[in-house]
Amino acid sequence: MTTDAFITIDRGKCKKDGLCVRICPKVFTQGDLGDVPEVSRPEFCNDCGHCLLICPSGAITHWRLGEIGLHEVRRDLLPSFEQVQEMVRTRRSIRNFLDKPVERELIEKVIDCARFAPSAKNTQSTEYIVIDNRDMLRQIAAMTAKWLGDSARRLKNPIIRRIFLVRGMTTKEEFSRWVGQFELTAENMQKGIDTILYNAPVLVLFHAGKRIRFAEANANLALQNATFAACALGLGSFYTGYVVSACTHDKAMPKLLHLPEGHRIYAGLTLGHTKIGFSRWIDRNPAKIRWNGNG
Repeated sequence: MTTDAFITIDRGKCKKDGLCVRICPKVFTQGDLGDVPEVSRPEFCNDCGHCLLICPSGAITHWRLGEIGLHEVRRDLLPSFEQVQEMVRTRRSIRNFLDKPVERELIEKVIDCARFAPSAKNTQSTEYIVIDNRDMLRQIAAMTAKWLGDSARRLKNPIIRRIFLVRGMTTKEEFSRWVGQFELTAENMQKGIDTILYNAPVLVLFHAGKRIRFAEANANLALQNATFAACALGLGSFYTGYVVSACTHDKAMPKLLHLPEGHRIYAGLTLGHTKIGFSRWIDRNPAKIRWNGNG
């Protein structure tokens, strides 16, 4: 056998086709066609399992992946391009929910799809906090609204306003819009109108360690998977940007959520049974494309 720590190639089973080399040349090498491949740089392995998936004879054993299951693709279940395109076009942010809980089985299905999203170096860094307790959801919405109100007051400071504008972080019109929306959201909450979570019965927060590279990108890729899973299950959802910002800037929020030390909330998604849906879709701006970097 050719072996290096956690990856083993069974010489008796190996067909010497070099598929593992072609699928992962940074880990496997092959001298000449017909030679058994070598595990030359195992330290570069991301534990993605592609070598296991591609090997037709099952000659490769990846000890770090243990008894991980390999599953045949159910091609009869794969959607057509037209079906995927229609889902992409018709998926909307939903902010009107029925006053009923979401079955935990459905929530688990959404998260199961989220965990299959790609992640940098296959870190699979994203973890999930699910809140379906009504009192806690109201508390999160109220704390977020208060943070927005406090932020609006700070942003009205002429010095802070000037910093935003001089640095080109926004325009005067957009800055005024921010402040106005923050104030309105905080005022609505005081009147008992929830324009933070819109009385959604479930909030899923996506978090990871702050020191993990591309943790934010990983979390938002997972969230995108979750939105399509929710759509397929007939659930409404929307991205909770205000809550994510509050979790970042208000120290009380991570404490409320019992967020692990050194972690940060990178994305948030509501879930609920749709009360008001859409039977039509509206077009978006045409894609701005430049081929080969030409102007």
